[in-house]
Amino acid sequence: MNFSDLYEHSNIARYSPDGAMLAVCISTKILVLESSYSQVLHNWSFPDTVTQIEWSPDSSMILAALGKSGLAFVKSISDDDWNCRVDEGTAGLSGVRWAPDSRHVMTVSEFQLRLTIWSLVNKTSFYVKNPKFSGDRGIAFSPNKKYMALAERRDSKDYIGVYSCKDWAMVKHFQADTFDLADLIWTKDNYIIAWDSCTQVSPPTTS
Repeated sequence: MNFSDLYEHSNIARYSPDGAMLAVCISTKILVLESSYSQVLHNWSFPDTVTQIEWSPDSSMILAALGKSGLAFVKSISDDDWNCRVDEGTAGLSGVRWAPDSRHVMTVSEFQLRLTIWSLVNKTSFYVKNPKFSGDRGIAFSPNKKYMALAERRDSKDYIGVYSCKDWAMVKHFQADTFDLADLIWTKDNYIIAWDSCTQVSPPTTS
């Protein structure tokens, strides 16, 4: 049995969707290795600690979040000279993810004040206020990847917004019949299913 070299890491590691590469986070660095661990393909350094890494769906790029600095960087696997920097500024950064087309990245500010969709093609951005969650919860894409459903929280009520992935325009917006929406999914037959949290508030008892 053969073993690879040992690589220091920060408990953040992600295989690429195609299974050909492994990205490993080491504090302020990201190493990209062949899945056989025989070769280091990239060794990138960043100005602060990397708190999250995400592969693009087509395995061509890596999205790195620097939560403490409110920054995110996109690196290309095939072109070392290409990179993108996203700065959330004073809004802070609590989470990042990719859109299905691998050409838009999404960032969520601290306290879920807004979700920002950044285009890597034409450098435009689109904002959605008050997303309920900052991670993978509360967001789903239609089976054909043309629409996004997003859980939102406004005035202590749950809402679901449906947006076109072509131009991110709102298609539909409605209040969810939930007390505390926990998550949602988009089914294969184009229904959106949302469910409540298991939290149950019982009335006080008297003795």
